[in-house]
Amino acid sequence: MFAPLYDRNGWENAVLEGGVFETYTLLFGYPFDLAIEPLLPTGMQQPAMQLPFESGAEWAFTGGPHGGWDDGSAWAALDFAPPGEALGCIISDSWIVAVADGLIVREGDGAVIQDLDGDGYEQTGWVVFYMHVESRGRVEAGTFLKAGERIGHPSCEGGISSGTHLHIARRYNGEWIPADQRLPFVLDNWVSRGAGKEYDGFLERSGHSIEAWEGRSGENLIQR
Repeated sequence: MFAPLYDRNGWENAVLEGGVFETYTLLFGYPFDLAIEPLLPTGMQQPAMQLPFESGAEWAFTGGPHGGWDDGSAWAALDFAPPGEALGCIISDSWIVAVADGLIVREGDGAVIQDLDGDGYEQTGWVVFYMHVESRGRVEAGTFLKAGERIGHPSCEGGISSGTHLHIARRYNGEWIPADQRLPFVLDNWVSRGAGKEYDGFLERSGHSIEAWEGRSGENLIQR
């Protein structure tokens, strides 16, 4: 960071123990005193979660494991599109609902962040990230939701989207949790599985498998 800002002498002063690190410590304390080790404890398990839509509503599973947030994040996210045959960024009156009990700690620009461990911080414990949630009717920060209570409507708000849908992902202690590795995304006992290519994947339960497909067909529909 400092290399493009300073010449060689300025860079050396910045990275010395008496440089930026000392200034930071004087202002905020020793940073590693706040470290959480390990970030992902051995034997950790996902808490119980349900599908993010209301009972009886038939949504489409449109995206298997893919980036939780842009490039460089784990393949932490799954995509679901609401009922209806219309394509593109349409207005939908279908409801996204909470997958578990938890506090809404932040919302805006299409994103809703739900903290599941009750401490009110999205940097610790389990957090669920709901993306492309329309501002109309969107839940407010500070609201505690029970599993199944309404969060908002799917849309194209926030990020890049070619069609109205919900992008949902998990984090633990600030780390994106891949949906296709040792701790699969489990929603109403549907278990996510990747197919080795971003956005490809399956939801599997009791011998039944649903494959992600960008669109709506009889093969990728799912309901509670």
